[in-house]
Amino acid sequence: MTTKTKRNQKLTVPGVLLVFAILVIVVPQVGATPQIMTEYGDQMAWRDAEINAMGGTGTALYRGGMSNIFNPAFLVNEDNYRLDLGFSLDQEHEDRFVPLFDGFDSYLTDVAIASNRNHYWQTGAGFAGRLLKGDLPLSVGVSLTDRYPFSYTFEEEVRNPSGATGDNRDRILEERQRKVTGTLRNLSLGAGLGLFDRLSFGAAVHYAFGTRTEVNSVRDYEDSSKSYHEQDEFTMDGVNFTVGLRGVITERVELGVSWESQLSATGNFTTTRLDADDNHIDPFDAEYRYPNVYRVGLTFRPRTDPRTIFTIEGEYKPWSEMNDSLNPKTGEGDDLQDVGDVRIGVEHTFYNGIPLRFGFRYFDSYADKEANASVFSAGVGMPLGNGMLSASMELSKITSVQDHQFPYPDNYQGDQFESDPQARVEDTRFRIGVGYKLEF
Repeated sequence: MTTKTKRNQKLTVPGVLLVFAILVIVVPQVGATPQIMTEYGDQMAWRDAEINAMGGTGTALYRGGMSNIFNPAFLVNEDNYRLDLGFSLDQEHEDRFVPLFDGFDSYLTDVAIASNRNHYWQTGAGFAGRLLKGDLPLSVGVSLTDRYPFSYTFEEEVRNPSGATGDNRDRILEERQRKVTGTLRNLSLGAGLGLFDRLSFGAAVHYAFGTRTEVNSVRDYEDSSKSYHEQDEFTMDGVNFTVGLRGVITERVELGVSWESQLSATGNFTTTRLDADDNHIDPFDAEYRYPNVYRVGLTFRPRTDPRTIFTIEGEYKPWSEMNDSLNPKTGEGDDLQDVGDVRIGVEHTFYNGIPLRFGFRYFDSYADKEANASVFSAGVGMPLGNGMLSASMELSKITSVQDHQFPYPDNYQGDQFESDPQARVEDTRFRIGVGYKLEF
């Protein structure tokens, strides 16, 4: 390597760090969320390109500062210092279908009634460093990441399907929009302590903060009294913690278990409604109390050259514990489902130091026991300076049957047009991410 090349490399790393830092600080947090999860947040929030490429694993594998979220006991693996920065782009496709029947009430096919395409950004950052060495090694970590993104957009037009004249046909009757924005983020501080040669303990405290805003608006061109614009805004914050254990079974097998306590996110709920009656609702206090989280994972490093890592983990989240002060039913456990989440990750590092990663994830939806999601992921890394530049790609799909977000008119031209009360909703997500890991 020539002197000129070395100089260029040294200049490249600070430039990459500066770009990532600007993205983490400046880019607004608007992670994509399927309609079925807009109430309490998404179940596959972004973490980091390296993590997401391996199926979102981390309970039994060191993830830098992001180990605060998965299992802080693995922070003890950090001997020096490590910085992780990353961002992602979500492309969300939502298509809604209803059954079509003929005049004899015989099913013909499903027809699309609405289709939406939207893009969203997410960022994350983590830092870990060794504080104490010796018989009781101690490492700490700091991270900032999304925990429960809410962002979702639905837009549609209701048109006259059969006007009496050519001028009236296909005329817009209503314009509707439902838009949810905001993210509940975690600023976390954790520590991992080596108790024995094969056992480590870790704990992390999380400060959650964010605002969930939902706007529902209808513009009716037939009857202006039916037009309205309603906005709900819930600004919340809260504190919870995670504790975990790391056990080294053999030099090639590691086990990790962790528990995250319930998060009570409280704050001020404000509703603003503009309609013909000009209704007003005074602000009031509200609470989202999220459930406990239980995680267990196993990592296996076979005797291969080049190096290969296999990791598998399970997560259990009893969403029936969820309590929403705005919805008393959640306290009874009638609406939300306890869910399991299985994650598998593989990383193979070639002789030139380039890692290739694959992952798979399967989880149930807390909002519907009949809905589940499969996530396929892949990624690659490239050594850059003293760190690693990584890229990831994820593809997932979840299908559910949902009530219409807005009622459809049942008297377009008499009673010959009737709509099914529910729609089959297909949500497809494609997400790419880029991250940089710097070790020094």
